[in-house]
Amino acid sequence: MKNIIISLFLVLFVYADESEKQYWDEVKNSSDLELLKSYKEQYPHGVFEKIVNIKIKRLLQSNKTYTVDIMKEKPFWIKGNVDYKFYGIGKANKHFKGKHYQENLARSRAKRNLMHTFENNNLTNEMIEKYNSFIEIQQYTDKRERVYILVYIDNYNL
Repeated sequence: MKNIIISLFLVLFVYADESEKQYWDEVKNSSDLELLKSYKEQYPHGVFEKIVNIKIKRLLQSNKTYTVDIMKEKPFWIKGNVDYKFYGIGKANKHFKGKHYQENLARSRAKRNLMHTFENNNLTNEMIEKYNSFIEIQQYTDKRERVYILVYIDNYNL
């Protein structure tokens, strides 16, 4: 698998223009999310676009894990302090039918809120379908075993 990635990287590197290669050399080993996003803005359909998207997604996932699991503090988005343009928040109390039922209930409420946001912004069905492929989810369970779910589309995907 590693050999395939390396050979793909070499083929892509040959076809990139010189300015994009130089920019990529600066960005490729970075773990700075803003630097990776700047490459994506500079070269939206660049040769290394897929690699940058993967790196951004992995960094975001690692940041989410750090925020929720290690710090064990209540995320800001529970109170509605969210910087995303499209998002929905759902909550479910502890339920006698079990944890999975509770999580699914909170997730469905969050998705319903997201759909209301889409409707309020007068998005076409094509745009909604496109945005659905970018949906990301964060989950938080508080001390009283209430489940909060944030369903959102990161602004860099818009």
